[in-house]
Parts: sequence; structure tokens; C-alpha cells
Amino acid sequence: MTDTPVLWITGLFMGALFALDLFLQVGGSTVLGSRVGFLGLCALPFFLGGSYGTIRGEEPGIRGYVSAGARYYFRILLAGAVMISAALLTAFLVMIPVTIAGGSLQATTALSFIGVGVPFAFFAFFFDTAIVFEDRKVLDSLRRSVEFVLGNPGRAVAFYLVNLAIGFLILFVSVVAWSFTIADRIQPFMDTNQTILQNMNMTAEQVMNLIGVSGLWAGAIIGFFSVMIGSTLILSFKACFFRRTAPAGAAPPEEGEFDEKGRWYRY
Repeated sequence: MTDTPVLWITGLFMGALFALDLFLQVGGSTVLGSRVGFLGLCALPFFLGGSYGTIRGEEPGIRGYVSAGARYYFRILLAGAVMISAALLTAFLVMIPVTIAGGSLQATTALSFIGVGVPFAFFAFFFDTAIVFEDRKVLDSLRRSVEFVLGNPGRAVAFYLVNLAIGFLILFVSVVAWSFTIADRIQPFMDTNQTILQNMNMTAEQVMNLIGVSGLWAGAIIGFFSVMIGSTLILSFKACFFRRTAPAGAAPPEEGEFDEKGRWYRY
């Protein structure tokens, strides 16, 4: 990453998006925060394409980053939209019979989204790298991701465990650092007889009153650097892992057809 500093652009974007969304959500502008988050997610495929294109070895520098981001943007966006839509539809189909049978709507919703979301994420996680490194189409990238995970189950599980360890370590350090900055404000609150459940059910306004403006600024700054470092490390690790683990020479099948004499014609 020191040789290719443009890889930090994606981390800077994701860190800034997190900090801005945190400011808006906790500050009370939840609607605006939701819109900013949605627009950020829509822009994210550009940055993913730029990072992966740089790691792939396309044109170096900021020009190559922008070129790769623009080239792969719509394919990554559409493939992600297809995956999310399929996961949501599956979750709703699971929820309907359980809810009709008398299950709690709140519990059923949470369990359905977790039970469906985790397998979808597990098998479709590499669709974006398949698009960039193997030039796959939208639907073929999802199929390729499933094929990649099924073909390398042990390595895939190890990859996910390493990523979870990295994420947990960064989260732990961030929480400890932020706790030190607001310790004087939360200590009286934690000494009261309120239960942990009541503490977790606070509204955004109550959280703001608790941590104060200085605490919000500290959380946003710490969150910015944490997300920036974590996303840069994980995305680079993901790209290198896919490139080294995928079979050499793997390429999407050529599109074409056989004529009546059995000769192959490529489109």
C-alpha cells in the first residue's frame, strides 16, 4: 500500500462516509443521514473498482484508479443490487410462513435477515473481485463467487476468520480509545441503577446529551481512522487472496454458438 497510495482513497471515502453518517444520525438528522448513507453505498462500487483495478496492475496513479472505477462501476453496482434483492426476497419468503404460524414478528424478522444474509454474504462475497480480475459479467460474477468459495472452502473460511479478527481488533482499540475520551461523562451514568437494556434503548437525543459534542467529535474522528485503516487492509487482503487462490488462467466462458456442422462461432 505504500507503493500504491491511491489504495487509501477508498478507505478515506468509507471513513468519511461513516463519520458523516454518525454525525447526522446521532445529531438528530436521521432522515438526512439515511439518504447520505444510501448515496454513499451507490458510490462505493466506483471506489471498489478503482482499488481492485490498481491492484490488478492497470494504469498506475490516480488516472488509472479513476479509469478502473468508471469501467467497473455499473457491473459491481448491478451485481450488488441483484445480490441484495435476492437476499431480501428470500428473507421475506422465509418470514411469511413463520409469522403466519404465530411467530413473533420482531424476532422472526431479525432471525430471517441474519439467517439469509450470512449465507448470501459467505458465498457471494467475491463477486466484485471476479468482475475486476476475471472480467466477469453481472450474473456470472455471482456464480463465479459461489464457485470460488465451494472450490476453496478451507481457505475461504480461514480468510473470513482473519477478516473477523482484524475487524474485532480495530473495533476493540477504537472502543477503548473512545471510552477514554468520554469516561468523565459516562461514569456517573454507569454508576446509576439503570439496567444495561435501558442504556441500550436510548434515543439519539439522549445519546447526544450523554456524550456531548466533544464525545461525538471524538467518536467521529476515531471512527474515521478506524474505518479507513480497516477497509483499506481488508479490501487489499481480499483482492490479493482472490488473485492468488483463483486458478491460474481462469476466464469467463466465451459467448457464441455452434452451427449445423458443429463449428464454433464466437460472438
